[in-house]
Amino acid sequence: MKHGFSFGVVVIAAFLAFEVFNYSVTEYALRDLLGNLSLSGLSWATILAIAFCGIDFAGIARLFIPESGGNEPNGIWYLFGAWLLAATLNAAIIWWGISIALIAKNPELSKDILTIVPLFVAVFTWLIRVIIIGIVSIAGDRLFSSKPTQSLTSVK
Repeated sequence: MKHGFSFGVVVIAAFLAFEVFNYSVTEYALRDLLGNLSLSGLSWATILAIAFCGIDFAGIARLFIPESGGNEPNGIWYLFGAWLLAATLNAAIIWWGISIALIAKNPELSKDILTIVPLFVAVFTWLIRVIIIGIVSIAGDRLFSSKPTQSLTSVK
């Protein structure tokens, strides 16, 4: 198996696992915030959790669409802005979800743990999202390449 393909499989698997975590924590937190509000039998928490995951997939999918010209259309920057805003808001929602999960699990936790752990998880979730998108944007064309990769020592 070639390095590019192996790397691509690992990145995609990590992204999918990340999105499963993201969806479950987001839905849990939004269900706490929004209660049982629903539209046609589908809860608002579920709709918004799907939307947050969808914007991540849209951001990744856009990276694989070939360029038609040298200049990027404005829509690309709007998509990036929407993705960045959604990622930031989602980090706040993840903070809330982790906070209420910790309190529900053990109400006697110290104030330090209830402050630091949710913030740590939210910040690192946001960073992981940005890094995964960055990896795909930089290495996207080589992500599933079957060509052998050139080592840094052989480049002069």
